Amino acid sequence: MSFTESAKRLPRRMRAASIRYRTPSRCSSYSDSRNGRGVCGTPAGYMVAVHGDCFVAATAFKVVCAALGRECGPRMFDPLSDTEEFDAYERQLGPNPSLSLIQHPKASGLRDILSGTLPYCCGTLAPASDNLVLFYGKTEQAKRIDLLHAPAAALDDLQRYCDPATFGVAQKDVLDTTFRKAGKLDRSHFALNFDVEHSGLLEVIRTGLFTGKEQGRPIRAELYKLNVYGKGSFFKSHKDTPRSAGMFASLVLVFPTVHSGGTLVLQQSGHEWTVDASALLANADASAPCIAYIAFFSDVEHEVTRVTSGHRLTVTYNLYYAFDHAPPNRIDVVQPQGANELAVHEKLASLLDDRTFLPNGGILGFGLRHLYPLPTSFDPQEDTTLETLKDKLKGVDAALFRACAELVAAPTLYTIFEAHSQVDADGRRALVACPRVVKFHNHDTDEEPPVWEKLCRRWDGVLINFSPEELEKAEPGPVRHWTVHWVTPLSDANRVKTRFAAYGNEPMMGYLYQRIAMLLHVGPPGHRERVET
Repeated sequence: MSFTESAKRLPRRMRAASIRYRTPSRCSSYSDSRNGRGVCGTPAGYMVAVHGDCFVAATAFKVVCAALGRECGPRMFDPLSDTEEFDAYERQLGPNPSLSLIQHPKASGLRDILSGTLPYCCGTLAPASDNLVLFYGKTEQAKRIDLLHAPAAALDDLQRYCDPATFGVAQKDVLDTTFRKAGKLDRSHFALNFDVEHSGLLEVIRTGLFTGKEQGRPIRAELYKLNVYGKGSFFKSHKDTPRSAGMFASLVLVFPTVHSGGTLVLQQSGHEWTVDASALLANADASAPCIAYIAFFSDVEHEVTRVTSGHRLTVTYNLYYAFDHAPPNRIDVVQPQGANELAVHEKLASLLDDRTFLPNGGILGFGLRHLYPLPTSFDPQEDTTLETLKDKLKGVDAALFRACAELVAAPTLYTIFEAHSQVDADGRRALVACPRVVKFHNHDTDEEPPVWEKLCRRWDGVLINFSPEELEKAEPGPVRHWTVHWVTPLSDANRVKTRFAAYGNEPMMGYLYQRIAMLLHVGPPGHRERVET
């Protein structure tokens, strides 16, 4: 059956729904004759269309039936393999006013720290053991220092043992004490009883430097050098020399040795940031010694200001894209601020204390910032994906969740479905929030209500930022609806896709796209925790 003939045999309701078809000449990206598969695993020969609220693919009856018999069920595609066709279609639609961000000075302040991106991240880490031993030497007679409790005399010995530090210029090591004055040991001349790979630090760095789907890129750390900056030492502004195409950043550990000066100054695109490791360590939890960490992208210029007293002792790692590692533990994040629980708590508290902000209470919406591994199958009756995800939140999302729980109540995770075909006079497209990932096996386009209404009536869905009176309902009875004030944007980073058989005069394969958000019900000022839903 040709594409034209298939279109003519579609149900009447679909022909009237402004369906967009791809002609055979434009379908090469969707159907691969070499392996008989199309984008996202659809069998070759499918015709792509947007039917009302969902994305569908049509073909001859026996081909669809074969596909359904083989693949229809609770299993879904990898959430990261969303079709290019759907992405292109959403771009054509443009921004949805239903997702506009709430405008309030203090809401903007909270949004800034939740969504801010900088070319570096920093904080402190409490080692797993109460000692951090450095072994160093160029012969079999190695020396040792406990870097958490290092006496000045031992650091003087280490500084004298070091070689003069060089720096890279045009892929060559150059020694110039007017540009850099410090001591160094190559990694073949020292060892440290600290395992950066299993400390959890790499996961914190990944969520601190990357955003959205980039956070799915696993990284690894390679030990590079030890440096000692004694009194009068410095390193003028420079960029690190990448050691390979896979290197993307540097990680510097600063140990709690007494010193003043030696501040790290970062510069990029006319902006400047200062990281004073000695101040970070002084403000860390005094109950246990800590080390400071700073990670920054390779294209960031940086300098070490002159050390005025003591010894600034650092170990540097080169960061590469690689394999995934363990989750974070015992780490206090300073930058990005959005992952700092105290900073988020203070901003959210200030917003909720403001009597001009939602004087009658309301619902706040937050898009998830970080990328999460989601299941590849969902239970159509009792899916627990969102409930499980609450315990896996990280970085900005975890800090926000805990701040909400402490100040008001634990927020709730919802999937957000966007009904592209339901548009009001202001150009807003209807949204439906559901308390779980929705997976249904089939949808009869002639006998059942539209997908948005099906979600509201049969999946505990709630219409968002859209009046039910503006929609043509197929079944009698009211539809719940909420007004959600979006504080941070709804992201595509955690978009899930389930599929179903769509029936009419001709079978279809339909795709249901849902994004994940955090919703918080708040009461009026002074009674934010008292909420009527």
